[in-house]
Amino acid sequence: MTVTHPSAMRLIGSRLAAALKPKPPMRVSEWAARNIVLVDGPLAGSMWSPAGAPYLVDILDCLSEDHPSQLVTVRKSQQTGASIAALAWVLYVADREPANMLYAVPGIDALRDLNSGKLQPLIDTMQRRMKRDLIAPTVSRSGAGSTTYEKVFTRGGRLWLGNANSVMDLSSKTVKKGVKDELSKWEPIPGAQDPEDLFFGRFTAFRASGDWKILEISTPEYDTGDPLGEKPGHCRIDRSFKRSDQRFWHIACPECGTMQHQRFENFRIDVAAPHRSRYSCEGCGHEISEAERRVALRPENGARWVATAPDGVRHPGFHISGFESLMMSYEAIANDYLKQSATEIGLKGFYNLVLGLPFQYRGDAPDHEKLLARREEHLSRGHVPADGLVLTAYADVQMRGIWLEIVAWASDRRSYLVDALYLGGDTDNPSGPVFERLRAETIDRRFPDAFGGERRLDALGVDAGYRQHVVAQWVRSNQTLHHETGRDLVFAGKGEDGWGRPPLGQPKLVDIDVAGQKIRQGCRLWPIGTWPLKAQIYTMLNKERVASDFTNIPHGFCHFPAWADEEYFRQLTAERLVDITLKGVSTGKKWEKMRADNHFLDCRVGNMALFEHLTAGTTEEQWKSLALLRGVPEAAREQNLFTAPAPAVEPAIEPQPYRRPPDDGERWNSRW
Repeated sequence: MTVTHPSAMRLIGSRLAAALKPKPPMRVSEWAARNIVLVDGPLAGSMWSPAGAPYLVDILDCLSEDHPSQLVTVRKSQQTGASIAALAWVLYVADREPANMLYAVPGIDALRDLNSGKLQPLIDTMQRRMKRDLIAPTVSRSGAGSTTYEKVFTRGGRLWLGNANSVMDLSSKTVKKGVKDELSKWEPIPGAQDPEDLFFGRFTAFRASGDWKILEISTPEYDTGDPLGEKPGHCRIDRSFKRSDQRFWHIACPECGTMQHQRFENFRIDVAAPHRSRYSCEGCGHEISEAERRVALRPENGARWVATAPDGVRHPGFHISGFESLMMSYEAIANDYLKQSATEIGLKGFYNLVLGLPFQYRGDAPDHEKLLARREEHLSRGHVPADGLVLTAYADVQMRGIWLEIVAWASDRRSYLVDALYLGGDTDNPSGPVFERLRAETIDRRFPDAFGGERRLDALGVDAGYRQHVVAQWVRSNQTLHHETGRDLVFAGKGEDGWGRPPLGQPKLVDIDVAGQKIRQGCRLWPIGTWPLKAQIYTMLNKERVASDFTNIPHGFCHFPAWADEEYFRQLTAERLVDITLKGVSTGKKWEKMRADNHFLDCRVGNMALFEHLTAGTTEEQWKSLALLRGVPEAAREQNLFTAPAPAVEPAIEPQPYRRPPDDGERWNSRW
């Protein structure tokens, strides 16, 4: 019997062919359904399924290896499950088309949360299920393995996790794929290019071949009123969405079959019974119930993405709101609106986080006479009220003096004017008498509180828009650590125009001159997003309450004492929001002065920026702990912490007349 053996060359060739044969194309949605295990939420531990978020399928497939799109934009609300799309794509690339990737988020804390709370658990669960490693094991100090912020793909390539607010994290990398997460919160980097330009610069090596791909995903922020979204300060994700083919998830009316995407203006809220809220069909007026909505959202019942931009746009952009999410309901949307619509800040949160839309502030200037008429006799000058848990001060430095406002803040964003001063004197010397007085009125001052104790400032801001070098020297020389937190007490601030800016942005190190000696990067200068803060302040000033009712005061209400006079309120309301017009067409809004002096408005903007900076992310339990630390008795904490207090009536204080700084050079230094 003769046995025939294959030749060695044929055997080697067949093995090589099998090894080199490319894998058949696989869409990201198909790969995710086979490999992604959910790590949080009510379905944690189960496989990801398109049934839970059918609108994600097309988004994922635009990220597939054979899809021609280069830029994919997702403008979304919260609770849509969309964040899984970015993470699934990262692991798809590691498995299917190894390449270098950059995943950028704004802020180091967000970076840590992304890795420890989402990405690493997703990697661990997926690799256990696949019984093989896609990501090299994590090591502490070795270029051979992965680290916290660098994941090495076992098949080639790696993933860098970067801080979008850091030049270094967006530099010195060559990447082919990228994710711009929470894009709307990316801030300008002082002294550097725009972070989006820095990010895109990492893709230069692949510009000629055109096989790069970027996913943008974010909840929106501010709307400047520009219909094209091109005005500086406009929400970044909304700007990109407006440049895309603008796809919306359309559903069919169960009554008439009209295809439509759900808009808030057609939502009918039942205030008495939010669970009975309905959506009114654009075609026949049929009131779609929650049960009908959940059925209509399924692709098998006709739901699909529809591009609404003119033909020819090759940039896919997707809008996802709470109306499309199966994790939300009509009842939840109605409750969120009823809860948040009482304040403009809350309404902004509803637009951004539930509707997935940018928000445009109104900024109506309040009537200064109404503010003057609602002053409260019981408030004493220089005293901190019972529920004033955070104490801030902000100084506006001018040529001949310093304007100073001191404000106490409650946990529900209500504010109390504690003191307002004009400190007269030349401000050309940081060691001069006027700056000594500034320190005495702020850093060295003690403020009596409602419980017999004394309070100190939690933060002092000094505006460096005028005499920046003098202010920077004074801040450096008088920097003090907070007596409780150990952090810097004094901030040098500088207002910046534009809508897309945070209350207090990333600080810039500036050079200063001390006694003729130049100190490089001797002071941190903090940018203040003045435009959105002014809009928030005017919204708060426009809030009203029932006279003499101390139990039903709206959140964010501004309390003013009897000693504050008309000039203070004129300055506080010295600006208005006006349209920017180009050839008769409104292209946005800007702030415009109505009178020369607006110093106390600038001070209030600075004070609010400090308050937002100090209290961002503070929980109810943390507020209670702060009240305990401030010496608030237990009974007062329970009664006053989250409801406005009924204050003890104190002797009325006669308002003193306001005196303007004299024009003849005389030093003016009096309280009102």
